[in-house]
Amino acid sequence: MRNLVWCPLGVVAVALRLPDIRQVIPFKHPLDCVQTLGNFNMMGQYRIHTPETIAYMEEYLDRFHRMKDIFFEF
Repeated sequence: MRNLVWCPLGVVAVALRLPDIRQVIPFKHPLDCVQTLGNFNMMGQYRIHTPETIAYMEEYLDRFHRMKDIFFEF
């Protein structure tokens, strides 16, 4: 079940494969966004959270919210 989180990352990676030079950066942003959401989800499954893990989760969530607008373009 934990590996199921990474399926969307594979789907996005395949959908955005082989970009030309102009598309490398715009295609990298959706991949980073999905990966960040996956990292947040994986850390959320920890049984015990410390201040460090909560800080990581907050960082992942903030990063996701900063990058999620890239999906409106596509």
